[in-house]
Amino acid sequence: MTREERVAQYVKRVIGKRSIEELKLSEPITEGMPASAGLELPGGAPEKLMNAANTGLESVASGKTLTAAEIAGLEAIINAKERPAIPLESADFTISHPVWAHLATPETRSRIWSWQKSIGRIEVKGIDAPYGGTGFVVGQNRLMTNRHVAELFASGLGDKRVSFIDGVTPGFNLAFSPDRGQGVMLRVASVKLIHPYWDMAVLEVEGLPADAAPLLLSPKDAADYLDREVVAIGYPASDRRNDAGDQQLVFKGVFYVKQLQPGRLGGREDVSSFKKIVSSVGHDCSTLGGNSGSAVIDVKDGAIVGLHFAGRYLIGNYAAPMCELAKDGRVRDAGVLFDGAGPAMSQTPWQSWWTGSDAEERANPTNEKRDAMPATSAPKPAVQTAAAQPQAAQPRVIDGAVHLTVPLHITIRLGDTTHLAATMHEAAQAAGEDLVEKMVEPQHDVNYGSRKGYDPHFLGVNVPMPEPADKSVLVKTPSGDSLDYQNFSIKLHAARHLAIVAASNLTTESKLKKPDPAKNYSRKALTGLGPNDQERWFADNRIGAQLQLPDIFYTNDDGSFDKGHIVRREDVTWGQTYEDVVRANGDTYHVTNCSPQVAGFNRSANGKDNWGDLENSVFSQAASERLTILAGPVLAHDDPRFLGRFGGKTRAVVQIPVKFWKVIIARTEEGIGAYGFVLEQDLSDVDTSEFAVPENFLPSMRPLSAIAEMAGIAFAPEVFAADQFDDRGVEVARRAGVKRKRR
Repeated sequence: MTREERVAQYVKRVIGKRSIEELKLSEPITEGMPASAGLELPGGAPEKLMNAANTGLESVASGKTLTAAEIAGLEAIINAKERPAIPLESADFTISHPVWAHLATPETRSRIWSWQKSIGRIEVKGIDAPYGGTGFVVGQNRLMTNRHVAELFASGLGDKRVSFIDGVTPGFNLAFSPDRGQGVMLRVASVKLIHPYWDMAVLEVEGLPADAAPLLLSPKDAADYLDREVVAIGYPASDRRNDAGDQQLVFKGVFYVKQLQPGRLGGREDVSSFKKIVSSVGHDCSTLGGNSGSAVIDVKDGAIVGLHFAGRYLIGNYAAPMCELAKDGRVRDAGVLFDGAGPAMSQTPWQSWWTGSDAEERANPTNEKRDAMPATSAPKPAVQTAAAQPQAAQPRVIDGAVHLTVPLHITIRLGDTTHLAATMHEAAQAAGEDLVEKMVEPQHDVNYGSRKGYDPHFLGVNVPMPEPADKSVLVKTPSGDSLDYQNFSIKLHAARHLAIVAASNLTTESKLKKPDPAKNYSRKALTGLGPNDQERWFADNRIGAQLQLPDIFYTNDDGSFDKGHIVRREDVTWGQTYEDVVRANGDTYHVTNCSPQVAGFNRSANGKDNWGDLENSVFSQAASERLTILAGPVLAHDDPRFLGRFGGKTRAVVQIPVKFWKVIIARTEEGIGAYGFVLEQDLSDVDTSEFAVPENFLPSMRPLSAIAEMAGIAFAPEVFAADQFDDRGVEVARRAGVKRKRR
């Protein structure tokens, strides 16, 4: 869906409730308007933006195509008038938005103030994040929040064997701003339930004050509340994935505190949650990361109709319907109180997910392995756990016969059954292995003495490897602070366990790509993997394993992430001999060269989503068959957190890079030319804390100065001097189909 389509769709919904004249602006929006708002559009001044918004309303109503200025103006209306955020620091909170002024009447204000007393911030000591999300009181010493919030500090699934993660301590604070030292940190004593189907969890908390009473949870059908006014109350956090100007309009620079976010309730919407499709209830309150676990409250009845768990800018926000949770007896058994609810259903539509969770608890009583349910569009029969799957069984000898299940039951009656039993056991193991893909390490050379790494003089001129602005973040290696491989080198960030910068030499020279024409250079031949084998990446034994993200993080987390090469395999698989090519190919499978990337980002095969197209565009203007590639993730402090598996009982929070940068350097007639790009991956379908993210990642060309500042690295002066952003970069961007970002 395009930006224009999103805006038009939203405005049509709003027009359906009010007239165009009601929505039109009578004066420019200036409160909270950032200085840069609208500057990329013709007539970016507030007055012209107001006029564009008003004509945009008429265009939507008449079905006309929106201009760029009209789109910006309509977004300003939506953000500033339709979806505000109001801090709840005191009982006399201010509502200056005319659309929502009625919420400040004494009666409604008093009710909102009483609701907020039962809503607080989920604190998580021991993780690299300011807090986990939002929670609210739903019973005697009971809180409700999101499953993805609870999984920051708890492991397990279901309501029997859920436990805290060692070294991580959760708490609950009802104050407006816990960061200012306000309020009292209440102890989360236990996790009563982590729902296997809905993004919901129930916590037990100690010491709730008397005025933090359980909120009214409505079991009524969400359709009864359609289009009614609702408010979300939570703790929105600043999120750089949202446009800074939009956030300024809505939140006016106020984040991490308790806020009132009004909107309207929508209909039921199928959305992805924990690798399955659930029927959520939509709403259009403005939310950001930190709102995860917010209560969505009907203004008229004062009843909670949903548990907010996700949102996408100008598309919609999503909540788990209370009417569905009220059907679940296990939720009620956890101490959640619903208003006037009838008897719970004996078999909910998601019963199979409970059955699967229970079976997994029985199979893994110590929570050693808890894989999420598979993706599905509707509840399916319970998946088999590892304990229940058909396996190659031990052969049994009964009355001179060998009995074997593979999984067919086979009976053989022949002479020496002892020898036969052993032979058949081997056959059974082989038969069992053929049924599944094996995890096999690609062939590689662990004798690193021959590696010279990245060659800064590969292009005939000096192109030094970039350095991080703060060298203290680097992993120390036997050779200093770089890990040298065949045709490339990597510098590793010690705290993030990911490459901060990689430098590689690429060539298309046939004599180096295929030095021995008689050899097979296919990926299968170079890796040594069979047709049913999966690649198992390996650690670099020159540094400690604790400094590297293990292969199991990628393979055991339900396919959340691909193993994304920072240095592309195809780029560096060249050499003077066939052995050099094989060695280079194998080196790219070190986990030090891996970064978590969603499949749509990592596997894109063509067009603007592919790094290769950028390289091809540069090659088309290069004066030689060689390139130097500098690349890495942008390791931002506010990257989203993902709770990953590290083997056995070990789980840890890993920050997932959103942006990746690449600088392609080629020989030109004048010397060298450098072309910098940044790509952003879409993490909307990954189970991190809720973040509003772009609908699709945006390929863009950036000046090297912007990349250096963003990634925290320093390019050599000769590389800065070769930046082609303002020169050949225009043509390269045009050919590759990317957008050039302003400085």
